[in-house]
Amino acid sequence: MEVTLSQLIESAPELAVVLRTDIRKGRLPAKRQEGVAGRPYVVDTHDLLQSDRESFRALAQEFESGREVVHPRRSHSAHLAPSSAGSNDVGTWQPFMKIMESQQAMMKQLLEVLTDEMRHRQERVDRQAREMQELSYKLGQSHQQIERLERLLKDHSNNHLEQA
Repeated sequence: MEVTLSQLIESAPELAVVLRTDIRKGRLPAKRQEGVAGRPYVVDTHDLLQSDRESFRALAQEFESGREVVHPRRSHSAHLAPSSAGSNDVGTWQPFMKIMESQQAMMKQLLEVLTDEMRHRQERVDRQAREMQELSYKLGQSHQQIERLERLLKDHSNNHLEQA
């Protein structure tokens, strides 16, 4: 009996990833249907029965017996099914992608502003350090000039005292 991948996933959503992976890697033989969008694979239940995975064999037995396949974990899987189905729908994720892009742009802009601010701050600190060094040099020169003038004044006053 042939079953589509879509039917298998509807019956056992918890096996969706494993089924697709095994088909893509060639571990589970499947035929690709022409002109079918989405999940165009058809799997023979006999191949599922021959699989080394117990969950695949159980799923195949349920399809072979003709029962409607309902798993007890279906209610739990129902919560997961919309999110996994939504992951294929680009429209569902479009608003989130826009938000993420907007946040990325804002973070990039914030990083640029912070980088500029840090660069300006460092330039200001460097400029202040140069000014302090120049002022220190000028202060040293001023002290030397004052000492020289004091010596000249002392020599000049000594000369006036000796002449008097």
